[in-house]
Amino acid sequence: MQTENMNRRRFLKSAALTAGALGVGMPALSIEKDENEKSGKELLERKESFKKKLSFNKEGKFRIVQFTDIHAEYKSGITEHAFDIMNKVLDIEKPDFVIYTGDIVTDFNPVALWEKVTGLAYSRSIPFAVVLGNHDSERDASREEVYNIVVGLKGCLNEPKKESIDQVFGYTNQVIPIYESEGSNKKSFIFYLFDSNALNNMPYASRREDWIRSNQIEWYVSQSNRLAEENGRQPYPALAFFHIPLIEYNIASNTPNQKMVGWRIEKESLPPMNSGLFSAFKKCNDVKGVFVGHDHDNDYVTLYQGIALGYGRFSGGNGAYHTLCRGARVIELTRGEESFETWTRLETGRYLNRITVPQTFISDDPEYRPKP
Repeated sequence: MQTENMNRRRFLKSAALTAGALGVGMPALSIEKDENEKSGKELLERKESFKKKLSFNKEGKFRIVQFTDIHAEYKSGITEHAFDIMNKVLDIEKPDFVIYTGDIVTDFNPVALWEKVTGLAYSRSIPFAVVLGNHDSERDASREEVYNIVVGLKGCLNEPKKESIDQVFGYTNQVIPIYESEGSNKKSFIFYLFDSNALNNMPYASRREDWIRSNQIEWYVSQSNRLAEENGRQPYPALAFFHIPLIEYNIASNTPNQKMVGWRIEKESLPPMNSGLFSAFKKCNDVKGVFVGHDHDNDYVTLYQGIALGYGRFSGGNGAYHTLCRGARVIELTRGEESFETWTRLETGRYLNRITVPQTFISDDPEYRPKP
């Protein structure tokens, strides 16, 4: 294990001051007047020509690329490298789906940057979805305004908030099913997207990171139970995506003899309290892996109590701290199987740490050890 090699708080303060200085002379892109701010119905109609149901291919595979913490800005030299990385990864991996796990655009007037970042997937006819990070809404656009931008992006599978989830805290809470094959109506795998929110306002909190709220967990349990009932009371295997890691990441990484594949260079940046989401995953028995971002110098995967806890690989530009070589996480599902493969694809084109979950960890995790 390696220890945190920089003061994250000092970096974030410096980045905020720099961004504030850049506020003068930014491109005149109006959020209020942008065409993305249409009604939910109009947005859905606008996307119908592209939007399609996700499904396993003819070989029974489904490949996901996770980009995280891009921190796109207009300043020259900050983001161009990240675009080169994303283009290379998409050309090599040719995924069926892209998930952006937060802190994607962190500048003022964000519309054009969101369109450019996600346009790399759209131009290749790759559907994508977004979960917001804590920095996506820290400039001149509120979290709601940022989400309205996101749902209007071409090729995006995020949906406008529906009446049924209007009371659920946050914005990027969504269920995305993967079907057995193109044209099939039979679900085979589920993606749960969560908004891990931004900053908490607790006066004496040890950390500013927010957490996933109780009614988000209630929403997840309700969705999981509904889907299991639909499937003959058998849970569909699932993955969960959000930005800020759960406290269980730190518990796992500090467990003696815990097997970890990848790098843990910095201590996990966590909320000040345990949300209980991991316990809900255990109870519902459907989520096989959780993938987050937030900590730029971590890319490890470990298996904790039968659930893979993993990071993406930092995909960002020069303005954000990082020690690791940039790249992306890749996840490949196989139709009819709960296990999955995952690896990191580097900006150099090489890949690292290709593993199978849970098989790579089975002998090391009590969940899978033979009962005496």
